[in-house]
Amino acid sequence: MRGGWELGAAAGGPLLLCAALLAVGCALGLRLGRGLEAADRGALAWLCFDALVHFALEGPFVFLSLVGNITDSDALIASLWKEYGKADARWLYLDPTIVSLEILTVVLGGFLALVLIYAIVKEKHYR
Repeated sequence: MRGGWELGAAAGGPLLLCAALLAVGCALGLRLGRGLEAADRGALAWLCFDALVHFALEGPFVFLSLVGNITDSDALIASLWKEYGKADARWLYLDPTIVSLEILTVVLGGFLALVLIYAIVKEKHYR
């Protein structure tokens, strides 16, 4: 019996996707933050990555969960959730609690990140 932690073979694609989202989010945030202080540029990088995660990772999870289930999907994004489902099977099937919380996260968290990005870039008082 082997001890320790290991990734499944299918984890490579989702890890590359997450790394790409991180790179794109940071690049976008730093580009939007040109001319701003370092703290604002860092916040923009984080918020851009956060919005991408909500819309590009969690949004498709909600869609796939509502039209079927993750285990039957062949989509690239489903492989990420299949890896996640190895720890908690509720992520593989339509669990009402998980899906309703993800809907809130996508809608509220994603759009709040966009509002904050706008506020920082436009230097609004509520940022």
